[in-house]
Amino acid sequence: VIGGGSGGMASARRAATYGAKVAIIEGKAYGGTCVNVGCVPKKVMYNTAHVAEVIAEAKQFGFTIEGEVKFDWGYIKKARDTYITRLNRIYENNLDGQNIKRIQGYASFVSKDTVRVGDELFKAKHILVAVGGAADLLGVPGDEYLIDSDGFFE
Repeated sequence: VIGGGSGGMASARRAATYGAKVAIIEGKAYGGTCVNVGCVPKKVMYNTAHVAEVIAEAKQFGFTIEGEVKFDWGYIKKARDTYITRLNRIYENNLDGQNIKRIQGYASFVSKDTVRVGDELFKAKHILVAVGGAADLLGVPGDEYLIDSDGFFE
């Protein structure tokens, strides 16, 4: 399986349950865009903003918050990154638990049944490409100011 995001992970794990000998190739962290730079970190930051909003409106609901409420950006960023790293390890442990070989790197086809990752060749009867997509700049004036999800949570 080429790609360790949601589709690749699910496919690799399902194939392993049917007794297939499976390897998964991933160039970044397991979990794909959603886990690493999309859905999951977005939800952490959304929840953080929601808590700030609730604190700001607490008085309207009979709560008294004494003293200054402070927010530590460095703390939430570290906590978010730690949470994502934990999820990456869970994915890796699940793969290891099903004897799915993890290969770190980027694959390129050498032939219909062989891929190269770095200096190594891997041959398989079936190769699933589950790489997801990649953001592309729009090619319009000002797009040099744009960032994609890979850079947003840095």
